[in-house]
Amino acid sequence: MSEPNTPLHAGPDAQNDLDALAELDDADILDLDLDPGIDDSPSVPDLRALNTQQEQEHTLSPLNPKKRTLEASPAPVFDNAHDYQPRVDFTSPFSPSHNILKAAEDSNADHPSQPRSRRLSMPQQSRFVSYVDARLMEIQRKFVQSRGLSPEKGYPSLIELLHDIKALVDFIWYSIDGTPHTDHLLQQPLPEVPEEPEVGQGTTATPKSAADFGQASFLIRIADDLLDYVEKFPISDDALVDETHNGGETIPKLFKLFFILDRVFRALISGANNNAIRLNGTDKIRFVGIAERTRMRLPAYFEHNGVHGYHFELSKIYEHSLDACSC
Repeated sequence: MSEPNTPLHAGPDAQNDLDALAELDDADILDLDLDPGIDDSPSVPDLRALNTQQEQEHTLSPLNPKKRTLEASPAPVFDNAHDYQPRVDFTSPFSPSHNILKAAEDSNADHPSQPRSRRLSMPQQSRFVSYVDARLMEIQRKFVQSRGLSPEKGYPSLIELLHDIKALVDFIWYSIDGTPHTDHLLQQPLPEVPEEPEVGQGTTATPKSAADFGQASFLIRIADDLLDYVEKFPISDDALVDETHNGGETIPKLFKLFFILDRVFRALISGANNNAIRLNGTDKIRFVGIAERTRMRLPAYFEHNGVHGYHFELSKIYEHSLDACSC
């Protein structure tokens, strides 16, 4: 069996023999020229020289008309100042029932400190709860119908929904404070919130008022549902194209209702009502979550509908009640 031949190897220092190198012809040189026009391209400018020239031009006297001068930068654009001013008149009545409200104020002018609420009996409390549950179900049913099931039976616009919720809030607040209309709350000073006792001082739970039979839970439910209802309706800041043709009153009444709820919960947190009804710890936690969610989503709702200029009102949503809540 024959062995394979040994391959030939280059001799010592054969690669260093420069005289034995073959010269490249013109075709090979042309193949190596990757960019034939690179020699004709303009040279790259000296950046340092260019910066020095610009600095000298900027420092020249403005009296020399042949030299360039710095152009004034455009002024920053900010929102108009009036966007941050109040645009809603909260002294105006929410509904035409303000005449009844004025008559009630005149009739109680001689006895301003006399409580106008009385304790309900157990059967009356049961009827109260049944009535509020029925009203909440009716509002929810009309809202669902207005979303496409039976539009003729639902709410034609947002303002009708706001009126129904406002009437129910008035009814619940009357059982708590004895005031026939919550519009009073927008005219009264904010109630003082008592300081919470420090932990470890032998604190006791606040006794439940005899007139408290769950009204606060209804109000928390209304505050929770209100934002979900409102976001499904379009709004406009122009009275000529307002969907209700009510003179552009939808947005003012929307803010008034939120501000009334703010005062209501402030009074419930501080216990500043005729029956001294107060939110317990669980209700406070529920309310804080609802209030913070509303403060985040309501500006996005206005932005989605192209409504601007209510920065002040949006910043005041549930402001007083959240300040009073220490949970």
